[in-house]
Amino acid sequence: MRPISTYIIETDNALFTLVVTESDDGGPYNASYIGTSPKFEQTDTDDDADPVQEDIEGEMEDQDFDALLAACHREIVERGGDIISIEDISDDER
Repeated sequence: MRPISTYIIETDNALFTLVVTESDDGGPYNASYIGTSPKFEQTDTDDDADPVQEDIEGEMEDQDFDALLAACHREIVERGGDIISIEDISDDER
């Protein structure tokens, strides 16, 4: 498996790193993402909320690169909120 694309995706509620790899030239493609979502801990005795981190992970596979990215984006939106930005940080010296 060799990495072919890496993205930083910011959503309303989380920050994700998405990495796409391929097994052979032309697929199948595998994608994995990991994100961290800040949450606030609620207690009955304390009015001040302390930030708590929640990890969000996922994996997918598809023969079609574009379909795989679209599916990952949909799942990231479901789990982290609307996408605010996507930055391609792939190494161009492949």
